[in-house]
Amino acid sequence: MESLSKLSENPKSLVSFPDVLEREWNKQNPTQNLPVLPSQIQPVDSISLPFPEERPKTSLQSDLGNKPTDIFGTIESIAKAQGMDPNLVKAMVKAESNFKPKAVSPKGAMGLMQLMPETAESLGVSDPFDPEDNIGGGVKFLKGLMKEFKDPEKAIAAYNAGPGAVKRHKGIPPYEETQKYVNKVKRYYKDFSS
Repeated sequence: MESLSKLSENPKSLVSFPDVLEREWNKQNPTQNLPVLPSQIQPVDSISLPFPEERPKTSLQSDLGNKPTDIFGTIESIAKAQGMDPNLVKAMVKAESNFKPKAVSPKGAMGLMQLMPETAESLGVSDPFDPEDNIGGGVKFLKGLMKEFKDPEKAIAAYNAGPGAVKRHKGIPPYEETQKYVNKVKRYYKDFSS
C-alpha cells in the first residue's frame, strides 16, 4: 500500500500499460512508427459484423436441405409487408432458433420462430419448417400480440409464455425463462438495429 501511495504522489511518474506496449512496439518496429496516411485507412462500411447473415451459404443451404433461401431477406420482406420492424423479427428468430430452420424445442415448438403445432395450425402455417411459411406465421402471431398488448415487452413475453400468462400477471410474468427471454430479445434487437 505504501508503494502505491508513493507512486500517486508524483502522477507524472505513472505510466499506463498501453503506453509501455506502444513504447516497446516502437523500439522493435521503428519503421512502423510512421504516421498513417488517409489512403491506408480502411473505410468503416467495409467492416463486417458478426451477425448470422455472415454464415457461409453452403451451411445455410444444408440446414434447409439444399433449398436456396435468404432468411434475412425473407424476414425483411414479410415483416415490412405486415408492418412490423424487421429488426425485432430478426431478434425474435435469433432468440427462438438461432436461425436454424429445422429447430425443434423439447416442448415441440418448430422452425425459425418456434411455433407450437396448435399455434402453427391456427395461423395457417402448413409447413413449420419452411422458412417463409414459419416466419409468415410467426410475424402474424407477433403482430396480433403487439395489437393486443400495445407494449413490445409484453408482446415479446406473451410470445414466450403465452398471452394468458401476461394477462394473469398484468405484465411480464415472473417466470425466470420469460424474463431472460425478453432481455435476450431486447439485446438482440439493439444489436440488429445498430
